Amino acid sequence: MSFQPFDPPPPSGERSESKRPHLSIFRFTSFQSTRRTPSQSPPAYVPNDVLASRNQLRAKLLHWLRIATSLVTLLASIVVIACTARALRNYNTTRDNANWVLPLWPASVDLRPTHMTLACGVIIATTSIVYIISALAPTPLRALHTLNLVFTIFAFLATFLTIFTTAFASTINSHLSNSTQAGTLSSWTCKWQGFGSAAPGHFAEICVESKAALKVVILMIVMEIFSVLLAGWGWWVGARLNKAAGDGKGEAIGV
Repeated sequence: MSFQPFDPPPPSGERSESKRPHLSIFRFTSFQSTRRTPSQSPPAYVPNDVLASRNQLRAKLLHWLRIATSLVTLLASIVVIACTARALRNYNTTRDNANWVLPLWPASVDLRPTHMTLACGVIIATTSIVYIISALAPTPLRALHTLNLVFTIFAFLATFLTIFTTAFASTINSHLSNSTQAGTLSSWTCKWQGFGSAAPGHFAEICVESKAALKVVILMIVMEIFSVLLAGWGWWVGARLNKAAGDGKGEAIGV
């Protein structure tokens, strides 16, 4: 057996420099670093988000309803323009026709109802085209407030025009319906209904076209009243969107 020599303990001076375990070798971490952070909970339910989403859906629905209404109004006004213009053309053709010995038309033909109907169709067609372009064009004109203003003005203008045109034309046609010295395109030509081939040329067409134009104008009254309701709905939606944007974190009123 071999024994290693025993080394004596180091002197006191060297003993103080000997490596002793220090507390630094133990990895103490702060309390905050070892503390477990609570789990992230989902954000609280905010009614304003749902309200804003509903208002955006309403704004989109309103946008396409207005465009659809404007398209239908445009088509109806084109029908009015076509019927009225054709009736005026047939009137000019028969008035200058020399094949008839006696005059086909009375001495006084009141064209004011026909001209008023034609003007109504042209104005409404123009306003419909302007709104459709404004609503579909990728410009700042698509702002809801601007579209509300434009649509409201056009809706009230078209409503007034259709009601006034209907009342004006119906009153004059009714007043001259039994006259033998004067008449309108509608009142004079429609007297020949039922005579068949004995009626002068184009009289049946003028009667049908004049009546059709006025009936379409009457139908447009309903459409324009619906447009006025859409205009009011647009201002309501715009007010709610502005309120939701202004409230911020405030609690909004439910719908």
